[in-house]
Amino acid sequence: RMIRQFLGYMPTNVWEAPPRGSTSDPVDRCEDALLDFIPRNTRQPYNVHKMVGMIVDQGSMFEIQPTFGRAVMTCLARMNGHTVGVLANNPKYGGIVDYKAARKQTHFIEMCDTFHIPIIYFADVPGFLIGMESEANAVLREGVRARYIGLQVSVPFFTVMVRKCYGMAGGGAIDRRGLNFKIAWPSGEWGSLPLEGGVKAAYRREIEAAPDPAKREREIEEELRQLSSPFRTAEAFAIEDIIDPRETRPYLIDFIEAMQPRMRSMLGPKYKTGVRP
Repeated sequence: RMIRQFLGYMPTNVWEAPPRGSTSDPVDRCEDALLDFIPRNTRQPYNVHKMVGMIVDQGSMFEIQPTFGRAVMTCLARMNGHTVGVLANNPKYGGIVDYKAARKQTHFIEMCDTFHIPIIYFADVPGFLIGMESEANAVLREGVRARYIGLQVSVPFFTVMVRKCYGMAGGGAIDRRGLNFKIAWPSGEWGSLPLEGGVKAAYRREIEAAPDPAKREREIEEELRQLSSPFRTAEAFAIEDIIDPRETRPYLIDFIEAMQPRMRSMLGPKYKTGVRP
């Protein structure tokens, strides 16, 4: 049953487009629960499967490798009947990319690109997992491979910044080759380092010299949080739009529909260059 379901999303071969499924799910369905779905406390997790389920066609999610690399959720789904690949960082496992999550992300993106499946990435990634164990398992190599494969992708790649998008791992959530389509929810934040932990490292001397170090750390975090507002980034045209989270489904479907002529012109084997890191 699962094999049949999986193959139902796939074309017969690389010379064909993925089959379009039937759906009665309205294109303009907007779930009110998405408005405040992301907790204001950035350390608090949420149910990413539920979030994605409210955006894609109802009942269309088919998760791949659910017990491996759990910091990243990968699934095939449909948007107005069109097959899409969905990547989403899972905050219940920190959302942080370890070597397993990077390997899982790399394989999934390659599969989608090979079979002409557009990709939607719901980004909430604080970075790569560091430490002796991660280094021993070559997290940097696996992480750079994920970015390298991202640079090879030719299918449309849509990024939705739902919360964090930091560091080199955050760069892997962006399409650098093609449309480079990035939208954000008002809860989005991004940069080189997350404020939590980053402030302590960058402003260590100032914090230690303050009469109340904990208070000063909180003050610096708040100052930088004001500067990291997604509205500033949108004003500088570094992202395409900031949207009401409830409107994510119709917003993405408009672009997926618009990309169909381009998708039909790109059928066949994908040309790959270079050597993986």
